Amino acid sequence: MAEAAVEFLLDQLSAVIRDECSLLGGIREDAEDMKNDLSRLRAALRVADEREEIDPQVEAWVKIVRELAYDTEDVLDEFLFRFGGGRTSGSFYTNIKNIYTSVKNLRARRRLALALRRIKARINENSRYQPSLPTSTRGTVHNKQLHYGRVDALFQKDSDLVGFENSKHSLIKLLLGAVDDDLRVHSVVGMGGLGKTTLVKKAYDDAQVIKHFQHRVWVTVSETFKIEELLKDAIKQLVEQTKQDLPRDFEAMGSIPLTNFVMNILSGRRYIIVLDDIWSFDVWSPIKYAFPEQKFGSRIVITTRHSEIGRDACHETQGNVYHLKLLSKEDSWILFCKKIFLSDSCPPHLVNIAEDIVNKCGGLPLAIVVIAGILATKGEDIAEWKNFQNGLNLQLESNDRMKNLKNLLSLSYYDLPYYLKYCFLYFSIFPEDVIIKKNRVIKLWIAEGFVKENGHQVKEEVAEAYLNQLIHRNLIQIAEKSDAGRIISLQVHDILRKIILSKALEQNFAVIVTGQNKEWSNKFRRLMIHRFDDDILKSTSSKILHLRSLQLFTDGVVSSSLSKLLSIDYIPLKVLDLRDNGLKTIPKEVFKLFHLKYLSLRNTMLRNVPKSIGRLQNLEILDLKRTVVKSLPVEVEKLRKLQHLIVGYYWGNGFNAPFNIGGLLSLQKLHYIQANETNGNRVVSAIGNLTQLRKLGVRNLRREDGKELCSSLEKLTNLRSLSLDSAKVDEIIDIQHSLSRVPLCLRRLKLSGRLERIPQWLSSLVSLTKLELVNSWLLEDPLPLLQDLPMLSQLLLSKSYNVEGLCFKAGKFPKLKFLRIDCFWALKWIIVEEDAMPLLEKLYLFTCELLEHVPLGIEHLSKLDSIAFCQLNENLMLSLDSNGENYTKISHIPYIHIIK
Repeated sequence: MAEAAVEFLLDQLSAVIRDECSLLGGIREDAEDMKNDLSRLRAALRVADEREEIDPQVEAWVKIVRELAYDTEDVLDEFLFRFGGGRTSGSFYTNIKNIYTSVKNLRARRRLALALRRIKARINENSRYQPSLPTSTRGTVHNKQLHYGRVDALFQKDSDLVGFENSKHSLIKLLLGAVDDDLRVHSVVGMGGLGKTTLVKKAYDDAQVIKHFQHRVWVTVSETFKIEELLKDAIKQLVEQTKQDLPRDFEAMGSIPLTNFVMNILSGRRYIIVLDDIWSFDVWSPIKYAFPEQKFGSRIVITTRHSEIGRDACHETQGNVYHLKLLSKEDSWILFCKKIFLSDSCPPHLVNIAEDIVNKCGGLPLAIVVIAGILATKGEDIAEWKNFQNGLNLQLESNDRMKNLKNLLSLSYYDLPYYLKYCFLYFSIFPEDVIIKKNRVIKLWIAEGFVKENGHQVKEEVAEAYLNQLIHRNLIQIAEKSDAGRIISLQVHDILRKIILSKALEQNFAVIVTGQNKEWSNKFRRLMIHRFDDDILKSTSSKILHLRSLQLFTDGVVSSSLSKLLSIDYIPLKVLDLRDNGLKTIPKEVFKLFHLKYLSLRNTMLRNVPKSIGRLQNLEILDLKRTVVKSLPVEVEKLRKLQHLIVGYYWGNGFNAPFNIGGLLSLQKLHYIQANETNGNRVVSAIGNLTQLRKLGVRNLRREDGKELCSSLEKLTNLRSLSLDSAKVDEIIDIQHSLSRVPLCLRRLKLSGRLERIPQWLSSLVSLTKLELVNSWLLEDPLPLLQDLPMLSQLLLSKSYNVEGLCFKAGKFPKLKFLRIDCFWALKWIIVEEDAMPLLEKLYLFTCELLEHVPLGIEHLSKLDSIAFCQLNENLMLSLDSNGENYTKISHIPYIHIIK
């Protein structure tokens, strides 16, 4: 971990050396000297990071070097603040003159230079005491086929998973009782890492189970369990399934009215409820009364590590306790080989070592997949494997299975390359069992400075590659994917989370405040507050001098507490995440945070952004999504480093831009900007200056904006995502103009508004993967223009074309996986020719009231595994029942959703 800290610091030192202001008073020379000294330490740290867990001397030395790196970072950040903070006007040379004429600043410069020299002396002193370290045997060249070719392994289908087949069938049999059965509670019991959640999720998502139950709810129960939060989670899932609205006072409701609401929805219905990870009797007792007992064949499934809880939960309803067993040696071997070699076999020269390693995993699936994730990066070099085997033997000296499991999993952390260690530790900040949005993690990593551009990829692409490496190593799990297979959200196994929590605290990387932990170091870099009260405020406010990141995972209004916490003159804060609370104003103390790069106020009650926003000279990401902000002050123009500006308030409109939005030349994401009657043409014209844009959303477009908009689009050669919404439902989006330069990198396109005809340049978008046409009401069939797009995988057509029939031609739409046809009022028939849409997996047909039959030729769609019907012709809906004529044509499809 010290290696990661030093690498991070070396990047900062390089930036300071490049920066002209570092020429002041010899700071440049001090920075160069320190960079050279740290570079010499780097190679030794690379070996030391691998050995600190097993060698106390190495551990002590690594800790000293890590703290020296942290101290140097503090000095550099303060230097930048003293000589750059608060100066928003005047030329660089004017500022230089002011600095040199200020006696106060001259003294400050001398103090900072002296601090750097003292740290340099400490670095040299500790270099002399560097412990003797063996040469590292960690491979520097990875097998590219293994390292980059394992993407398919992330999305293994049910038949590819090992060890749960019989258990899954047994559990499904318990769930599919007679429809007039009493409510039964079944429990799946086993130690952590055994795969309880995996098993139950496979049964829960089985096609038979989906068809059998009218309602399905999955709730994960954390150690900080609150019955109200559990019930709210269940209600949100139920109202989505029933198309109801949440109660007006939903967030303020207590457990009794919430319980009554659940009871009312589920009364007379057959349901399955999964309560994942029940950890104490105190949790099960209040939960069990929240769901109605009735003779409709309903089921509750709980997972728990405690046999007594599993037994008692099942006793009253005569349910079954399913004890999950360790994997057999045969299944362990198959799982191990599939995870590394994507087959059932292992190269002969590695078999003996591999068998020994698999045996040490003791049949625990979590241990097997994580260890396999490490070895997948080693290629087939027997020396690498032997070295890992020796390290594994040192870790397993205990007879305690859970202790051994944690030691095994710790190896996965120490094996990470330095640039992934910070990224992996960052998952410690999120609350237990929370689903983590992928895009949020990527933005936070970038703001923290963990991600560097590599010349061929921008930071977002590099960060996504980092994320994929952690997934390949089985350290984080995919929680949700889009219909096209893109990762949306992630989660961390609770055992792995406990390990990275301990590492984060031990290395002053982060402190997570829950109200139970009271003592921690004074030098922590990141603070995550999961509960905010006066005691927590007192214990943290005196310790934030080194703080780089502050995130609040807490309900309620925090404005006054936040003001107190940030009241000191200087805090080197770079990340401030205040999302998901009742905040209505931004505390004025926020605008003193000179180093701030990331400010999220997403999903708050914020109404206005004050003019002081212009003082945040280093701000790169401003997230105001799902707030009630409708306009921004012109001072936003001063945010010259701003890359992501995300604004979209609750009622779906965009925001009014400051006058010179085109001056923000660093912008990469602008979502959503509003073109209104007074500024429309000016705004779409200014967009053309933002040549770094990768994501753009424009709302309230009028027909007369079209020509200028097309002119701007020609200049946006980096554009990856584009969303255009018209001012009115019947307003034409005039983008028929030919483009001299088409944005060939465009991957996602949404057009919401009338189109006189589909733009011809759209057929040239060879990178397009997702297309939405909404309210288009085209007079011509759009399919011929779209059917040859080579990468198109998602197509959503809503009120797009008023026609009696659609025909999908043979050999066309070669990559399409998801198709939704919605609100085609005149549509009576759909034909799918043989070899059309050969990869289609999901087909949704909604609100086509004249449609008389399921698509003719649907049997040709051999990959189709999910089909949904909603608000179709009444006769068609009736014929989709199990005895209907149309049902026989679709009965082979695993997942059939009929929403009446």
